[in-house]
Amino acid sequence: MEDSGIPAQYPIARKNLIKKAREIDSQLKEKNTGSYSNVGWSNRLGTVLTPVVEGGGSCVYVACRPFLWNRIDVGCKMTVVELSTRSNNSSKPDLFVHSPVQLDQSLMEGIDKLGTVKHVISPNYEHIKYAKEWQEAYPDALMWACPGLMERDKNVKWTGEIPHSARPPTYPNGSIEKPEEMWDWDEIAPLHFDVEKNPFTGRPFFNEVVFYHKNTKTLMTTDTYWNYPNSDGITNSNYKDKEEFENSESGPWDLAPSVSSIPLGSSLWKKGMDKLFRPFYLNLMVQKDSKMEFLNIAAFISGLSKVGWEVDVLIPAHGDCVRGTKLIKSVLKEHFNL
Repeated sequence: MEDSGIPAQYPIARKNLIKKAREIDSQLKEKNTGSYSNVGWSNRLGTVLTPVVEGGGSCVYVACRPFLWNRIDVGCKMTVVELSTRSNNSSKPDLFVHSPVQLDQSLMEGIDKLGTVKHVISPNYEHIKYAKEWQEAYPDALMWACPGLMERDKNVKWTGEIPHSARPPTYPNGSIEKPEEMWDWDEIAPLHFDVEKNPFTGRPFFNEVVFYHKNTKTLMTTDTYWNYPNSDGITNSNYKDKEEFENSESGPWDLAPSVSSIPLGSSLWKKGMDKLFRPFYLNLMVQKDSKMEFLNIAAFISGLSKVGWEVDVLIPAHGDCVRGTKLIKSVLKEHFNL
C-alpha cells in the first residue's frame, strides 16, 4: 500500500500503524473519517478497530465504543492482542480479547481479518456485560473470568478464572501456577489487584486483573486506571503540562486525533471519577492491612520498582491511551499516590 497522505517525517512504526488501520477499515481516509460510527471522544476516528502498537511480531488493537451510563457516554475500549500461537494450522494468529465490547457484524468482520478469537477475558466485576454474546458468537474461544466472577455471573459458560492473587514470575514472592489451557504468561502476564475491599460490603469492588503484553510493553487496565479527557477534546491535554509529555507521542496524531469537544455529562463524569471516586478507592477501599501490598503492586505495574514492568503504552478501558515510558511512570505515580 502506498504512503499516500502519510507525512514522510513520520517514524516507520507510526507509518505502519496507519497502513494497518487502513487495511482494517477500507473507508478510512487521510483524516478523521472512519466508516463505523460518528466521530466523538469515545471513538475518535469512528473506526471498527484501530492499531495502537506493534512489536516482537505482534500487534495490539483497540475497539473504541460509546458506552452509556444513565445517558452519559463514559466510553469503553476493548483491547485485542495478536498472540504468537496459531490454531488449527491457521495462517493468522490467535487473539487475546480484553474487556469485550458489544458485538456487531462490522466488528466481527474486523476481528476475522486479524485472526482467531482464542481467549476472551472479563478482567473485573464491572466489565462483563458482553461476555455472553462473545461466548455465543465464538463457541470455540476460551472464556476467562477474574477471580470470583464465575459465581456472580452464571449465564456465561466460563472456561475458568484467573487464579486469585495471580502474579507474574518476576513479581517478588508471587508466582502462581496458571491453568493449563490459559495463554502463555510469559507473553501476557496477569496481575490480580487483590488488595481492595468495599467498606460497605466487606467484599472486593472491582477485583480487577491487569495485564502486560511483553512484546509491545503494553499495560491493559479497566478500572484501576482511567484517563477521561478534558472538556477541550484534545488528546491527553490533561498531561500536557508534565515535563515528560513533549517527547512522549501521547498527543494528537492520525490515529489519536482531537475532537471538537467533550459532552458536558462526560466531563462531569471525569470530575466525579478523579475528585470523588479516586480518593474513596485509595483511602477507603484499599484498607490499612492491604496498603503495603497495594503500593508494591502499583509500583510494579508502573515501572517504579526495580523488578517492575517497563511500560511503553498504557491502554485504559476508559479514556485515551498514554505513550512513553517516562510519562507513564509519572502518570501512574500520581494516579496511585506513590
